[in-house]
Amino acid sequence: MQKRKLGNNNLRGAIGATAKFLMVLSAAILVCRAQMRGQNIELESFVEGSGAPVVLLGGGTRGADEFIPHAAALGREYRTIRLQLLNVSRARMNQPLLPDYSIRTETAAMLRTLDKLGVRGPADLVGHSLGALIVLQFALEHPERVRTLTLAEPPAFWVVPADELSRTTDMRAMYELLLTLRPDVDPTDEQWIRFRCLLGECGLKRPYPASADWQEWVSPRSALRGLSAIATLKGNVDTLANFRRPVLVVTGEPIRFPSTSVSMKFWPVISRSSSAWNCQEPTPRS
Repeated sequence: MQKRKLGNNNLRGAIGATAKFLMVLSAAILVCRAQMRGQNIELESFVEGSGAPVVLLGGGTRGADEFIPHAAALGREYRTIRLQLLNVSRARMNQPLLPDYSIRTETAAMLRTLDKLGVRGPADLVGHSLGALIVLQFALEHPERVRTLTLAEPPAFWVVPADELSRTTDMRAMYELLLTLRPDVDPTDEQWIRFRCLLGECGLKRPYPASADWQEWVSPRSALRGLSAIATLKGNVDTLANFRRPVLVVTGEPIRFPSTSVSMKFWPVISRSSSAWNCQEPTPRS
């Protein structure tokens, strides 16, 4: 009789443990499916200093790293928040991108990250290259979250008229290359060399895999994955024209990409010198 009672208790314990396991497994599956759909994804963040928030998003191959010196300087007076782009972080961790990865995947993750960090009011947003495009899209989607907007070389192809894109050789070449950099395909050495050449750095040679330069080659090359999102982004020109926040657009020399179209058509160009993008002492907030 005692053995039967112990057996029943063991059976009930096993059933209870199995039920708990199935509940945990079901929850994990739901979380996994949500992440596969781009829900609940956040951006890696690096926070320095205190004060009014300044949010920094870097370019599509180096990401948050390029703003390390800027954050150190600005952190003396501001709360600087460097956000790592999903394409960069996934490349460095050798993880796949979402198959439907887009600029709006990044802006949705940016919104969740800022909410988690307690940045729910207007902030100064700064972006370079892909980071500038993401910051611009975020600002158009959530203008109430923007105090000022600083864009360096935003590749906003969607504001460029088709005839202008067709006759501008460098811009068209970059646009066509970006279309090949899908989120589900690993970029090749040839694509990376072509990409760098279109940015003005021609003549690159693939290093030997055993060399010290190999990782510096592989990581940014992998981050090209998903950059087709730049070329496929569609926007509303009227929304851009009606944006009512202070905007600084910085373009490099020579002007190669759509940052000129963004600034000339909709906002005055305050600076066209790439030297304006160098790290400077932060200007006190007026």
